[in-house]
Amino acid sequence: MTISLTAEQRQILGHVAALYEVPELAEVAHSSTTLRFGLIADPQYADAEPGVSHPRFYRNSLCKLAKAITELNDHRLEFVVTLGDLVDRDWSSFAAVLPVYDALRHPHAVVIGNHDAQVITEYLAEQTPVLGLPKSYYQFSQPGYRFIVIDGNDLSLYCNEGNGEERHKAQQALNELIDQQRPQAQSWNGAVGSQQLAWIEQALQEAQALQETVLVFGHYPLAPENKHNLWNCDQLVDLLCRYGVRAYFAGHDHEGNYVRIGKTDFITLKGMVDGADRLPFARVELKAGELTVNGYGPEISRVLPSEIPTKASSTS
Repeated sequence: MTISLTAEQRQILGHVAALYEVPELAEVAHSSTTLRFGLIADPQYADAEPGVSHPRFYRNSLCKLAKAITELNDHRLEFVVTLGDLVDRDWSSFAAVLPVYDALRHPHAVVIGNHDAQVITEYLAEQTPVLGLPKSYYQFSQPGYRFIVIDGNDLSLYCNEGNGEERHKAQQALNELIDQQRPQAQSWNGAVGSQQLAWIEQALQEAQALQETVLVFGHYPLAPENKHNLWNCDQLVDLLCRYGVRAYFAGHDHEGNYVRIGKTDFITLKGMVDGADRLPFARVELKAGELTVNGYGPEISRVLPSEIPTKASSTS
């Protein structure tokens, strides 16, 4: 699926419609041996006082984001991905945060986070007739690589009546998880629907046939087990590992996380909005299968080989 907004959605969303655009990468990569890109997670800007229960400094995100973009602009990158939650609340927040991204010199891929989805769907629900929350899963590529962005709000309580029965199905899915006492059974998570699952598998099959290296980006973590995970994270983990996806990158859990399952690294970035001065973001390099995460601020740097070396058995 290539993102397609209806004419009505595009007109009503105005400048926010830019979040649904698929990035256009340069036809010739900067390097024939090394892929380089930037990652930002959860700026979550709002004109609001700092959180009490969470150390979130919403207004500070504009300055933080500008600093991160300035640093990323100094590097030769193929693209930058924002892993969701550009805003925390209020439709007016987009008018403040989107101009900051105008300074970004690299192609920009946006993942729609749960806070983004809530703000957008409430705005679309005010229209007559009500307009549904747009889907936001898509792929883009460069020679040898395929990049897949998944939409964890596909089936969620952020869907409104303009999305038909999807909100009702989301409530049923959440109720089942609550009955199973799964940690991700939270109203602020979501799921990938059956149509998107089929689309993802088709994209992975095509990539496998072309021997492309695949990287997947989403807002909701998939692993390890966590209350922030996608509702149907188990399905996605099985699918990505079955097709040998190199890595999955997510936000949403502001503390960050990491696990390797099979040959796939699952990396959750820390949230930019947390702390008055903390500024986590990352540059990633992929060369000869080795994935290097260059973390800034509190973001953890990692060197992740394509194969985990096994300990040689000792001999006497």
